[in-house]
Amino acid sequence: MNERVPVVSVLMTVYNDEKYVGHAIESILEQTFLDFEFVIVNDGSTDRTAEILMEYSAKDSRIRVFDQANAGTTAAANRGLSVVRGKYVARLDSDDVSYSHRLQTEVKFLESHVDVALVGGGADIIDLSGAIIGQRNIMTATPARTLMHRCIYQQSDVMFRRDTVVALGGYREKFRNAQDYDLWLRISEAAHVAKLDEVLGAWRLNGGGYTLSRAREQKKEVRIIKRFSRQRRRLGHDEYSFYSPPIPAKHRKSISEREYGLWVGTVMLQAVRLREARVKFRDYLKMKTELNVVLLYLSTFAPAFVIQSLFRLRNFCLNRLN
Repeated sequence: MNERVPVVSVLMTVYNDEKYVGHAIESILEQTFLDFEFVIVNDGSTDRTAEILMEYSAKDSRIRVFDQANAGTTAAANRGLSVVRGKYVARLDSDDVSYSHRLQTEVKFLESHVDVALVGGGADIIDLSGAIIGQRNIMTATPARTLMHRCIYQQSDVMFRRDTVVALGGYREKFRNAQDYDLWLRISEAAHVAKLDEVLGAWRLNGGGYTLSRAREQKKEVRIIKRFSRQRRRLGHDEYSFYSPPIPAKHRKSISEREYGLWVGTVMLQAVRLREARVKFRDYLKMKTELNVVLLYLSTFAPAFVIQSLFRLRNFCLNRLN
């Protein structure tokens, strides 16, 4: 008898994340939508991650753990794609959290929009302790067009059709810092994509994550990914096969506590939590005086409506400018 295939495969890769991986797993086990499998690829962790995964998989048969030698996030994600069975695949990073309605909301949308291959929502931004410090939910009337200019999704609240991504060849492994953005663009060129104006989870602002610890490398890679996307739209193919990526550091290194505080302050400023942001910037300035931080600090004294208007204008421009 053939084994029953779940509707959704939740796919998570993890490397040395013993502190947060349990929270991520619990958030999936608490979903209101129950017809899922949870595929976790352990990318050669050397801390207690493997032990934690073993404990959870022993308690819940929906969890399937695959261990491999450390090969990087992109390779681990492709390993996961090779074994998932669901009609839909929901991604989750090991330090993030899915709210209990996430899978239910995305499955319902994809079931009623058969032409859409990728859907995502918004996310609360949380700090290392799990406290909400802001929100990221980029809305646009033309998600495919806006996606050409900026990444409008957080990986941890995205769901896509497995068949579409398999046909596209999965993640491209030469991209190590923005491989998700490259995949979202390629999906948008093959099918419709959608963005929900609903917060579906929490994205952790992590000093050791790609967004912070490899910000420069990620920006460079994003520029290349955008260029390749323009080539495909113009020529029908890109130069990926000729692309030679720089050799990366073997593992990510967390940014300093001072740099992390500046990131937190910027998120709070965007959330118009001006007093809290002011404290963060003031603490930073006590350690090091920089013009850009002085300007950020002074901006916390502006009226809230001015800050809100400026960020709305920034968002409007980013959605439309290349």
